[in-house]
Amino acid sequence: MTDGHTADAGWGVWCEWRLQGIYNHLSSLNPVKREVYYFQDEEICCTGLDTLVKRQVLHLPNRVPIAQTNFSPDGRFFGFIHADRATLQRELADYEVRHNMDQFDWMHDHQVWRNRIPCTIAIIDTATGAYREVRQLDHDAHHLLFLDNERLLLNHPKNNNGMWSIRLDGSDYRRLRPPDPHGTICHQVVTARGIFYETVKRAGEGRSNWLGCYDPLRHTFEEVPLPESLDSYVHTGFDPTGKFHFFEHHGKTHELLSLHQPFGAPVLKYLRTLPPYPKHGQRFHAHPFLALDRNWLIHTEVIDGLAQICALDVRDLVDRPDYWDLR
Repeated sequence: MTDGHTADAGWGVWCEWRLQGIYNHLSSLNPVKREVYYFQDEEICCTGLDTLVKRQVLHLPNRVPIAQTNFSPDGRFFGFIHADRATLQRELADYEVRHNMDQFDWMHDHQVWRNRIPCTIAIIDTATGAYREVRQLDHDAHHLLFLDNERLLLNHPKNNNGMWSIRLDGSDYRRLRPPDPHGTICHQVVTARGIFYETVKRAGEGRSNWLGCYDPLRHTFEEVPLPESLDSYVHTGFDPTGKFHFFEHHGKTHELLSLHQPFGAPVLKYLRTLPPYPKHGQRFHAHPFLALDRNWLIHTEVIDGLAQICALDVRDLVDRPDYWDLR
């Protein structure tokens, strides 16, 4: 679908540095128009799923994409975040040098580093190709989703982890689920039943994790703790209906799991054991999500040294009655 040739297309610092091709993690599928948008060099490009015809959508001189992208549910808008290329390259080089010299305190310096990378939130009208800035930030942001056709959901605010929302005209900024004793939000997915997310609280080398659901209409949320055995990185899986609750965990072990009876006696089911990330860098997230037919869980996994797209048959799990709604 692509013939990407960008010389340095990694998503440092989030994944492996120094990759070639198209910008990692930053492509999105528009299921309404059956097109995929992706970044190559200083261009946003598009390929049609049925025709495989490629075209340029927008030229962004001296800019570089820095965040997960998304289409509005009606397929009209493509949302993305970009930064000044020279600034990002300078700050990435400084980050890498300090990390290699063991002079980088991740808990503190990572936030300082993020605050030194101004960025722009923008949208493109997929019908006309018109480009519009939503808001400029004086810090880095690296997840963008659509809450609905008029509102964006983003990570992170300045100086901390978390999620916030804003309208496409740049108004109505709202911080959602601020830090509390359960920790801060790392990552979330938008479903028909609300925003599902995980919070993380770091303590020394370990972490404690909670799974939560945020109601964006009432601005209320509820959370359940994940077992203490899950003491490292967790990423919430995506079921568009919000019924089936699964996630990736990577610590001393690496696996896909589902959570059952969260408000009773919680039960974890191990769906698949995954190889550890490559020792020289993360390179990928498993980023598990449920296919539209609700039969297959799609994820990435290292096979023969390369990250591959894989499918896991979960049709016996998706409609069980013992997920979030069970009390």
